[in-house]
Amino acid sequence: MDLFLEAENITKTFGGVAAIFNLSFATRKGSVYSVIGPNGAGKTTLFNLLTGIYQPTSGNMRFEGKSLVGQPPHKISKLGISRTFQTPQIFLNMTVLENTLVGCHNHGSSGFFSGALSLPSSRKEAARLEEQAMENLVFCGLDHLANRESDALPYGELKRLEVARALSTKPKLLLMDEPAAGLNDSETGEMGELIRRIQKLGISVMLVEHNMALVMAVSDGLLVLNYGEYLAEGTPEQIQNNPKVIEAYLGMGDD
Repeated sequence: MDLFLEAENITKTFGGVAAIFNLSFATRKGSVYSVIGPNGAGKTTLFNLLTGIYQPTSGNMRFEGKSLVGQPPHKISKLGISRTFQTPQIFLNMTVLENTLVGCHNHGSSGFFSGALSLPSSRKEAARLEEQAMENLVFCGLDHLANRESDALPYGELKRLEVARALSTKPKLLLMDEPAAGLNDSETGEMGELIRRIQKLGISVMLVEHNMALVMAVSDGLLVLNYGEYLAEGTPEQIQNNPKVIEAYLGMGDD
C-alpha cells in the first residue's frame, strides 16, 4: 500500500473533553477518501489538525513520511496540503482572478524590492503566476468571470472559486470541507465531476461531507467517526453494509 497520509493514535482535547480520541487511519496516494459521521463527530477538528490550525494533544500525523505535528499552517501548505472550507473563505473585495492568484504565493520567488521596482524578473514571474491562475479558473469553469468582483458571484461559483484558489497552491492533497453544502442537486453533480477531474490530475482528495450520494459516488475509501472515535473504515459498499455505521449514522432517516 502506497501510504500517503497517516494518523497514529491522535487525540485532541478541549478543556478536558476529547473532540478526537485515539484515532488512527492511513490513505493511499491518488485516492478520494471521505470522512463521514454525525454532527459533532470530530470531522472538521480532524481537518484543522491536519492543516496545523490545531495541534494534537497526543499522537502523530505524517504526510509522505514527514511529521505534521508542530508544523504551522503555512509550512504544511508548502508540503503540499491545501483545503477548502464549508463556508467559502473568499476575499470579496478582490476579483475572481486576484483571489486565485492568492493561492500562487507559495511558488513565487521574486523578492519585495524586485517587485516594488517592477524589475523584468518580477514582471516575468507575475505573468507566469497569472497564467497558472487562469489555467485553474479554466479547470473550474470560471475563466469567463476572471475580472468580475467576487462579491457578485452566486454561492455555487464561490465554492468553485475556492477550489481554484486551493489548486493554485499546487497541492498533492486537497482537503475539502463539505463542498456540497448549500448547493442544489445540479451544482452538487458538477462538484462531483470536479472532484473526479481533480483526482485525474494526480491530486489526492480528502472529503468531509454530509451528502451521502456524493460521497458514495466519488469515494475510493471512507472513514466513519462517531463522537471523535474511529467507528469503521472501508469501501463505499462495505460502509453501506456495516451494521455499526447503519446504527450510528446511515440508518438515521431515509438517506
